[in-house]
Parts: sequence; C-alpha cells; structure tokens
Amino acid sequence: MVEALGTHLRTWSERLDRQAEVSRNVLDTRLGAASWSGLAADVFSDRLRSLMSSASDAAARHAEGVAAVTRWSGSMGLAQSDADRALRDAEDALADLELAQESVAALGAEHAALLSALSAVQKAYASTEKPPPGKSAPSAGDVSVARRREQEASADLTTARFAVEDAQERLEDAKRRARDAKWEYDAAEKVFADALDAALHGALTTVAKPELQAFASMVGKLSKISPTASVNATLLDTLKSLTPQELATLVADDPEILQQFWQHPPSPDQVATWWTGLDPEAQGAFEAAVPGVLGNLAGLPYAVRGRCNLEIYKDFAKEAQLHPGSLTPEQKKVLAALKKVLADPTASLVCLNLDAPVPMVAVGYGDLDTADTVTWAAPGMLSDAADATKGWSEAAWNLYDQQNHVDDRSHGVVAWLGYDTPDLLTVNNPAAAQNGSWRFATELDGTHAARAAKPAYVSVLAHSYGTTMAADALTRTKHPVDSFTMLGSAGIDTQVVTSLSDLHVKQASGSAAIFTTAAALDYLAPFGSTVGGRAEPNPEAAFSPAAAAATAVLVMPPKVMGGARSFSSEGAVLPGGDVLKPTKGHSALGGTPGENDPNLMNGIAPVGHGYLDPKTESLYNAAFITIGQPGKVEGGVRPTG
Repeated sequence: MVEALGTHLRTWSERLDRQAEVSRNVLDTRLGAASWSGLAADVFSDRLRSLMSSASDAAARHAEGVAAVTRWSGSMGLAQSDADRALRDAEDALADLELAQESVAALGAEHAALLSALSAVQKAYASTEKPPPGKSAPSAGDVSVARRREQEASADLTTARFAVEDAQERLEDAKRRARDAKWEYDAAEKVFADALDAALHGALTTVAKPELQAFASMVGKLSKISPTASVNATLLDTLKSLTPQELATLVADDPEILQQFWQHPPSPDQVATWWTGLDPEAQGAFEAAVPGVLGNLAGLPYAVRGRCNLEIYKDFAKEAQLHPGSLTPEQKKVLAALKKVLADPTASLVCLNLDAPVPMVAVGYGDLDTADTVTWAAPGMLSDAADATKGWSEAAWNLYDQQNHVDDRSHGVVAWLGYDTPDLLTVNNPAAAQNGSWRFATELDGTHAARAAKPAYVSVLAHSYGTTMAADALTRTKHPVDSFTMLGSAGIDTQVVTSLSDLHVKQASGSAAIFTTAAALDYLAPFGSTVGGRAEPNPEAAFSPAAAAATAVLVMPPKVMGGARSFSSEGAVLPGGDVLKPTKGHSALGGTPGENDPNLMNGIAPVGHGYLDPKTESLYNAAFITIGQPGKVEGGVRPTG
C-alpha cells in the first residue's frame, strides 16, 4: 500500500510538471503574439500564469509527498523489525520462565524434604536416649551426608530462582521494546501524516464546475470586446457583457480589476443607462455579487452605492477583528474613523477604496438621491483619508447643517477624500491635483447621471490645494456644475486652467458662478500659491505680506487669475444681532497646534476660527453660495476682475 501511494504521488508530480510546462509554452508563444489582446487575453493570461504557478507548486509538493512516503516506509520497516525481534525475545523469555518456575517448584519440594531429613538425623545424633530395637544411632558421617545433600538442593533451588528472575527480566525488556516499537511506529505515522498534509494541502485546488463554466463564458464574452478600446470603454463593455456570476469570477480571479474601475471609471451616463436597463432582480444580483465594483461606480443611485460600500466596510472591519495583522496601519485608521462617522444616521459611504495605495473614502450626508442640492467638498494637502476622514467629514457636516439651517429645501453634502493629497514637500507639485482631478470629474458627472430623472443643484466647494485639484477637474467634466466655491485657495494650475472661463461652471447673474474667499490672517495659502507658481484667484491675497515674502525669495511676481466673485470671511454682525466669527488661519477647522508645531503662517487656525467652523462668516456665506443663493451672502460678493 505504501509503495502504491508513493507511485501515485510520483505520477502526479510528473503530470503536474508537464502541465506547468504546457502553460509556460502557451504563454511564451500563443499569447505573446499580437493576434489576441485586450481584457480577455489579460484575464486568460493571468489565469494561465496562476495555473502554471499552481501546477509547479503542486508538482513540488507531490515530490515532497513522495519523500514523506519514503521516510515513513523506512521508519515503519525499522519499527516493525524492532517489534518482531521483541516478540521473539518475549516468546523465548516466556518459555524459559515457565521451565524455571517448574524447576523451582520441584527443587523447592526436594529441598524441603532434605531439610526435614537433615533435621531428623541431627536430632537423633544428638539424643542421649537408647535407639529403638533394630535401629542404630546415626553417626557423625550420616549427619555430614544429610547436610551436604540439603546444601546441594538449596544451591540448585537458588540457581532455579535466578533463572526465573532472569526470564522475567528478559520478558519485561521484550515487552518494553515492543511498546517502544509501537510508539515509534505511531510517531512515524503522525510525522508522515503531518508531512503529507503540509506537502499536499491546497496543492490541487478543486475548482467548482459552475465557476469553471463562468470563467469560460466570461473569457468568451470578453474576447468580443475590441482590444483597441480605451480602458474606460472596455470596463463599460465588461459590465454590459457579463452576468453577475461572471463578473464576480472576474473580480475573484483578478482583484486588481477593482482598481481599474477606480482609476479608469466608465462613463457615468452610460453606467446609469446600463443600470436602469436591468430589471430589479438583475440589479439585486449584481449588488450581491460584486459590491466592490458597484460601490464606486459613478452613475449608480447613491443608495445602491451606500449599501455596497457598507458591506465592504463591514468585511474590512471583521477582518480587522479576526486578523488585525492583515491590514495596514492606514486601513486601520480609516476604519476607526469611519466607525465614528457612520454612527451618524445621516451619513453614508459614497466611495470606499481601502486597497488603493493610499486608502480613499467619500462620506455623504443627507439623501443624495433626492436632495434638492448636492455639494461636493474637496480638501487640501495633508488630507489623505487615513488622517482626515474624521476632520473633513466634520467640516462637511458643518456645511450640511448650515445649509439646512438657512434653507427649508433638502440638501446633501459629500466629504470627498478620493485622491492622494500632497504633503509639505510635494504641495508645490501639480501632479497630485492632476491625478485626483480625473476621478473627481467622474464623480461630479456621476451626480448628473444618477439624478437625471430629478436633477439637483450641484455645487463644488474646495479648500486650499483642493481648489487646485477641483479646478483641474472642472475642465474635464462633461456636464457643468452650478457653482464652484474656493476657500483659502492654494492657487490654480495655469498649465491646465488658462482662465476661469475654462471651468465647466454655469452662469449666474451674468457671469460664471465661481466664488472665492481668503482670510486676511491666512498667510499660508498665498505663500503656497506663489511658491508653487500657481495663479491666485484672490487678488488681495496675491499681494498680501505672505505672498510678498514668497515673491522676495523667488524674485518673481505673483500670478493672479481674475474672473471669480469674492466674499468675506473676516467676521460680521448680522442684522438680528448674531455675531459671525472671522477666520484666523488657513485650516478648514480650527485646532490647537502640537507642542512641537510652530504653526508657521497660521497654517492651523485657532479653535473655532477655521473656514468651515460653526458660526463663522466663511461657513455662513459658503452655505448660501453652495445652495444657489449668493444674493444672501453677508456683505455681498465682489468681482475679482
């Protein structure tokens, strides 16, 4: 049986080696040709590479199994030999023991009789009485003979008893060796079983027939998609072509497809058309099968996206509990922040991409599918989701709360942390803004597509470097937004935006609905825009002391880009007597600088005096602008030239 098992494993090892070689040849020849390309070829190639790797690994594991069988066979033979020898020795010892015990019994009786005779002779020899008639008294010689016979019998009895003890010891030794052989056999068997399990566990992954069918069907359908189509168009055709099960198979086979959907999202208008063309049963099937795709698919209803992203969030939260070491520190920080944010019943997950190189999130407030107004809020530098989910969500909620406070219609605000924001070293580089702008533009068009049946007033509010990114995005949107508001702008990238008229923003009161504010005590924004070579949309900020300081260092004049309407963030007293606080620094929310933070250029505003802190003039005015009521801005709005 052992030999048969070894032969079986050796045969499989050789067969799997051949399978791996065939896969390698196909990859090196057929798929290397230009005759087959596109997503289908990529998917099939990835599966074939996986098969090749699995086959090679399985072959090696089966070879390890053969080695384990060989080791067990040798160990089993040694243990069996030891057991057989112990058994033979035990049988011999038992036979010797029986003979020795019989000899002891016989010699014992003989010795007892001789001992009794010796005692009688000694008694008669020592007696002073006259012997009975016909008897003579024993002599000293008779006593000596009787004593010698008793001593000889005693010696024989002792020898026999030693023989019994020796036989018993040999029997016990044989039993011990038999037990040792049994233990060695069992131990070798366990080692073999463990080694075989370790070698073969998962070596041959059994793929369920439905999954194989789904994969084959999926590849066949993907083969019909034009290999020359853009990634965005290919992904859209993928949605249209595959069943929920096939799409789930594609994602399971290549999780990177989720990042492709994020980086190269399909047209939101066409996504919306695809979705509305499905019956409710098919929509439910897609939602259950691929929540990771639908959750970040711009153009779908926000309720659908929210449910899908919540499921993904729960999966990550469960993974964090069961296997905390499998998550990155950034992922853990985002999950911890979202746990608190999502405790608010008005909050939902508009986006969730925790597997991106930098985790990305968007939190929505209000019913985004029915709200009369929807505001997308974009943050600036040092606002990656790992560090800013709590703070930027709070800032967005402040805006949402203020909108509801000043207007009876329904409103929605999205705190968008969907791009890799720059740090102090990279903030002067336009790359982060340009990279993030593509996804942000898609999300803005997604609101238009998802709300086509009941259009909403769509506005964009951005802070700091977020204004740079949002301005880039507004050159890429298909549909114009209703207004664009900049708070403490870090400047406009003139390589992308040559004029604010390039932005896809609707007209209001005779000019584009683009608004801007810069607090007098915000020294960081104008310094950053000047150093970064970006155009400042706030003329007063462009010629502020901070900008002048940067100009002196760079020996170059500041850039100014007119065309917006500015509003105040310096504080005011409303007609009813309510006091609106001024913004006294650069941050969206005020805070207390760290012990070792010098807070250069008022980068951190005092507590309660950030651009989006409650009861500030900046928040008050921004709320009116983002819901389409700039006429109610305190102090009015002024053209920037």
